[in-house]
Amino acid sequence: MPVHSLTLSLWCCFSVLSLTNAFSFHNGKVLQGKNYGIKEFPSILVGINDYNDYYVNVSIGTPGQIQQLVLNTASPYSWVLSGSNDTQCHNHSLCNSDSFYLQERSSTATNYDLYRSYTLEFIDGIAIKGTAVNDAVVFPNVSVISSSSSTDSSKKDLMTTYKKTLFNSTGNITYTSDELALSNLSFINVNRTKNLQSGVLGLGGYITFPNSPIDQSNFDSSFYFISDMLEANIIESSSYSLWLNSGRITEEDDNDGTSSSSSSSSSSSSPSSSNSLTDGFGRLLFGAIDPSLYTGQMYQFNMIPFMDPTTGVASTGYPIVPMGPIYMVSKNGERLNMTSEQHFEPVLIDSSFIGNYLPVSTIIQIAIQIGATYVESLDRWLVPCYLQSYGANIEFTFDNLQIQVPLSDLLTNSSMHYPDKQPACFLKLYANSYIGFNILGQSFLRSAYMAVDLDGNTVGLAQAFSSKLRIKAKAQAGQQQVGSSSSSIPTLAAIKSGYIPYAYHKIYNSTSLALYPSSVSRFMSNIPGQYSASVFSNGIITRPMRSFYDTSRSTTTKSSSIFSSSLALVLPSGNMTTTMYAAGKREYHVPTVYKGINQQLYILLGMLTLFVAFNTAL
Repeated sequence: MPVHSLTLSLWCCFSVLSLTNAFSFHNGKVLQGKNYGIKEFPSILVGINDYNDYYVNVSIGTPGQIQQLVLNTASPYSWVLSGSNDTQCHNHSLCNSDSFYLQERSSTATNYDLYRSYTLEFIDGIAIKGTAVNDAVVFPNVSVISSSSSTDSSKKDLMTTYKKTLFNSTGNITYTSDELALSNLSFINVNRTKNLQSGVLGLGGYITFPNSPIDQSNFDSSFYFISDMLEANIIESSSYSLWLNSGRITEEDDNDGTSSSSSSSSSSSSPSSSNSLTDGFGRLLFGAIDPSLYTGQMYQFNMIPFMDPTTGVASTGYPIVPMGPIYMVSKNGERLNMTSEQHFEPVLIDSSFIGNYLPVSTIIQIAIQIGATYVESLDRWLVPCYLQSYGANIEFTFDNLQIQVPLSDLLTNSSMHYPDKQPACFLKLYANSYIGFNILGQSFLRSAYMAVDLDGNTVGLAQAFSSKLRIKAKAQAGQQQVGSSSSSIPTLAAIKSGYIPYAYHKIYNSTSLALYPSSVSRFMSNIPGQYSASVFSNGIITRPMRSFYDTSRSTTTKSSSIFSSSLALVLPSGNMTTTMYAAGKREYHVPTVYKGINQQLYILLGMLTLFVAFNTAL
């Protein structure tokens, strides 16, 4: 629940200022890479912590204290968790050095404002309280990527460290081939947090909410480390691109899983087995686009402003983009609409959230297709874990752009199981009423390559290179090629203000488009009883009999129910199927279908009614 939930509750459901049926896109020109000469960009490896959050290693202070800072695309400010008031840290025992910052142990730390306390409440519900500190900061896991480099797509290693060395030093920043050091970065030393118990590396844009504690007027340039890189001429705009993955790219992944290498079993790491950044769980690239990290066409969108419900003032700087219909896609490519054909809602892309926050009606439609059940006591949806092997995807659309997310990325293990001993998984979809608007988090970003131009307030999106979807990096029309080989990968290109290389610019036909937050509710509402389940103390889940979920037949026929169409999700073995039904044009209607005992009862009831009516007529 956000800190300002009581204020948000006074607002109506979020909407856009322009009418949905009047909204459309205009195609801009294809932004192609230009020859600005050889340029080298800092690239930082990303890891996954024990809470499945994506982070980067940062050394703060003198001597350096290693911190794991979670990436946050929705906040421009960085913060650390203070260990000064922690007894165990103060006594040098049982203190996690990767979690707490001790200002008193750093010879380069100074108080930004000794007499001021910061209480910051962000739009995504995260809140912090602490004091501002200025200290030396070093990013140790840096590699240098050159815009003149090219690799063969059949032999590339996405985590290769480029060996070229660049040295760039100003009064505040030093950049070499293996580290990026800032001598004067300001951040919040946090002693209280809400909804995120970790330090954060802020990647958001300037916030313009007058009289709000998070307004940019309360912070000088030392709080914006990306701006420092721009001033040092390391990058050409305040910008970055982000590629996240569920594990290291291996030779097996590059060969569609056909490699018989004995190392394949040991080379793919999981978050639970290792936090090593050499495993390559992602890459944060400053100032540039790397075409080898995505496939298909990239599209560029103007950031949709967020309307502050307390002041009625809109602020850009948030990666909010227009989201269209959402589809379920089977392994053979058949698509079913989970929303409506005219569906359009703004969505915030927030890397600090593990799951996704969507309309309840959409979640119910997805739950129908995969046989998920809602457990009110947990306020979560549960589904059999074996659905991860179905090869199904959830497709998010943004005008002409489609980004497919593997269903397996939307499931996470639980400690519960069904009466047949099948393990149950949580569905990482949550009602947007929890936050007040739509959010796409890490499970979406693992399938999306995102570029953010903070100066021009634009966002670029493309389907990410992903071993799970077996998608290969390939050159796009209009991209600058390296060499004459058809397998060559286009060169890296710098992001400039208002310019994201290789992207089609999608222009809105309305300048009044904005996102309003809705009222906030703790629990999902209006969940029909036939989609609910209970959990016993021994972890066994009970669920009702439902006709839309059937794995007992090898063939599937169309239903005579009110569903408009259906398709089958085929298990890898090919001998079992699950029927899926389309939501069609229904946006909020949840169908009710009866089968088995329930069906027989309703047939008998109907016959009895007809019998009584017939006798009455006689």
